[in-house]
This record gives sequence, C-alpha cells and structure tokens, in this order.
Amino acid sequence: MIGFTSLSMLPLLSLYIGALLSSDASPACLHPPCRERLVAAPIPPGTGAGSGAGACEGQTGTSVCKRGVSLPTISDAPRKAGSGHDSPQNQHKSAGVKDRLVRLQRCMRSLQETGAPRSHGGQESNSLGAILALMAAVLTECDLHCHSQALGAMAKRLESAAVGREGEKDLLLLLRSITQYPPTVAPLERLHPQDCAEIYRHGIKEDGIYTIQPDLHGPAVEAKCDMETAGGGWTVIQSRQDGSVDFNRTWQEYREGFGSLQGEHWLGNAALHALTSAGQHQLRVELEDWHQQRRQATYNNFKVASEPQRYRLTAREYSGDAGNALSYSKRYNHDGRPFSTADRDHDRYTSGNCGQYYGAGWWFDACLAANLNGRYYRGRYSGITNGIYWGTWYILTDGGTGERYSFKRVEMKTRPKNFVGMQ
Repeated sequence: MIGFTSLSMLPLLSLYIGALLSSDASPACLHPPCRERLVAAPIPPGTGAGSGAGACEGQTGTSVCKRGVSLPTISDAPRKAGSGHDSPQNQHKSAGVKDRLVRLQRCMRSLQETGAPRSHGGQESNSLGAILALMAAVLTECDLHCHSQALGAMAKRLESAAVGREGEKDLLLLLRSITQYPPTVAPLERLHPQDCAEIYRHGIKEDGIYTIQPDLHGPAVEAKCDMETAGGGWTVIQSRQDGSVDFNRTWQEYREGFGSLQGEHWLGNAALHALTSAGQHQLRVELEDWHQQRRQATYNNFKVASEPQRYRLTAREYSGDAGNALSYSKRYNHDGRPFSTADRDHDRYTSGNCGQYYGAGWWFDACLAANLNGRYYRGRYSGITNGIYWGTWYILTDGGTGERYSFKRVEMKTRPKNFVGMQ
C-alpha cells in the first residue's frame, strides 16, 4: 500500500484545486476531520456514480457520511475544452463538480493540518486512496483546463481499481502527472509512464506490475518493474523460473508478447523496440543455476530495431561476471543479428532454421552461444543444445559426459543508460 510519505504531493494537489475553484471556496471542514469520514469502500450496487460521485454525503460538520468512492462512467466520445454555451444540464453538472472540488479541498486541508499520522489500522492509508479516487473523479468531469480527453481515457481503466492496491499506484501516477503542469498548459499525449524508470522517478519505488506506454502512439501494456536491483528502474522484458510457459512461439507471438507477468513471460518485440528506440539503454541479464549460484551480464549499449529491420539486436559494452555470451566468437555473435522464430528464418545458418531446430525465438547467428528462450530443463540434459543457455558460464558441451546445462532462473531487463537510482 502507498504509505503516507506520498502526502508530500498534497500541497501541489491543493494548489491545482485552488486554480479550479473561485475565490469564494468554503473554509476547511472541522469536526470530525474529513479524513475520518472519506474512506475508500465499494459503492453499493444501484447507487451509481451520480449519487455523490465519490464524495462524502451529508453536511460538513455533521457525523452523517456515506462511505464510498467510485470513479464516474466516462462517455466514449472525447470532450472538447471550451465548447461554447452550456445548457442548463451542463450548468447543473458544473455546479456539482464545483461542490465536489470544495469538498475535496476541505478534506485535503484537514489532512494536511492534522499532519496525517500513520495509524496501525491503516485508516489514513484508506483515506488517501479515497482522496486520490475522488480527485480523479472530479477532474474527469471538468471541461475547462482539466485535460479531459486524456483523463477520460485513464478513468475508464481506473473505475474498477480505485480502492485497490494497484489502483492507488495508478491514481497516484496519474495525479502526479497532472499536477506537474499549470491548468493552462496543454496536456501530454502520453497517458501512462513510458517505462519503469519513469515510474521510479515519480517516487514509486516498489516492485510490482505497472501500466506503461513504451510507444507514444501505441497501446499501453502491463510490465513487471524491478525497483531494487542495482538502483532500480528496470523494465523486465523476459523471465524464466519454472518451465510453465512454452517459449517455442510464432513471430507474431514474440512480437506481441506472451506468458504471465507473475511468472514466465516475454514482454514483446514491439515493446522492446519502443522502449529502446530513443536514447541509450542498458540490458541486464541475471542467471541462477541449480546450485543457487547467481551471475549477471550487463550491456551498456542495448537496442532492438523495428520490425521492418527484423528486431535486430544491439548488445555491446559488456560488464559483469557471467561472461559475454552475446559476442562469443565470430561465428556465434548475437550482437547485430535479427530475430528468428520457427516460422521466420533470419539467421546465418545456411543448412536450416535455428529457431525451428532449437525450438525458440532468439537473435540466432549460426546458431548460438546463448539462448535464454530455450526449453526449460532441470539442470543437466543430453541431446541438442536447446535448453536455457549462456555459453560463457557453463561451456557449450561437457567434454567428458557430453551433457549440457540449463539454468534454473533467468531474467532480462532494461532501463535508460543515464538512469540514476538508489544504489
């Protein structure tokens, strides 16, 4: 749950609300404090967003308050700012928006004045979730200076998550991005953070699954964020841990991504390209064998090209203790190679298809010194080298037994090269 260290943003939110209110806004509410009455809880079925839209119902200063927070349903048609004369219905709606802005401002003032101490029961944390949800609900109904088009799109996704753990994270990110800019500034086109590094810079430093938008003009995707390793800010692009997901997939599946973010997955080559297309990026490969030994390889020059360029890999400037398997030798050099799958052969092996032969999608050469998308074996195995392989740690073939070695766990992740986190 987001702790009350997040309350450092409340003065900024209050300034933003003040810009939307006229000078006759009511003073802060008194007894009991709003924070004790505005508690996140599901709205009972049938009440709808119109019956208070997430605000405390009842007169200020009384003990009567219906607990509940809900984001309003947003019309599919985007609204336009400054749309001529308002109808009586719109005027009534604007008045309702102002009333809720006043209530929100009172609650936020009360929260700041009390110092927002942390309680053992989590009451204040729930109140923060309610305030964030109410703030989003209010702003999505504004037409003037409120970025209604971008907020409307975001609100649809938040309607069912406003009071949950992940919902609070998304709401906090949304509201921070809004309040970074005065109301008169045009909204940003991007509705979500570009990557996990941007989420980290927003002050959210907890590992988890977040919504990112690597491509400004593309759809948002869910991604696993590593906010702790080597300073944090890593967007996880591949994970293997138990063999639960088959990585022998088609070109289209590798392009779009597959698997479960809670377990084994491939983020998607389209997302990989978008994440690394601008600026310089790092790739970190983490390996764990079946004896609990861990090593890593970091590449300070990492890029994945576009689909017309067959998602060609750039992986240079190696450091680490796992060895540079991506540039193993002249014949087995994955750097600079296009991506291949069983149904799209782009490798340099003239006698066949590496993706088909080894049962994986990868940046094959002729064919491999590394393949982290190989078949999941539990340690040593015999036959062709089709396991999860990193040839500079465990040699390609044991000269005595002819056995090969497949890793227990592997994770690939990326972030901007100039990222500075907590070391």
